[in-house]
Amino acid sequence: MPSLISKDDDLATSAPVIGFAILKLLKEKELSRVSIFELAREIKKRDKAGVRGVYYGMLFLYSLGLIEFHAPYVSLNNV
Repeated sequence: MPSLISKDDDLATSAPVIGFAILKLLKEKELSRVSIFELAREIKKRDKAGVRGVYYGMLFLYSLGLIEFHAPYVSLNNV
């Protein structure tokens, strides 16, 4: 069974840490929505995370109900 955080993995590229970076980026942009492609490009540039890390970070946030997907856009959920 895969775990969210493994002792062998780099903590900086874990789903919760990348998820925090995604939330931080969404808050900095102050837009209602951001393109998934722009989000991935910015996270890869800032945090040196790969595409898989961005994918897992978005899934982590979606599973918590913090973000929503609308076509190619990601938006903060109003909770």
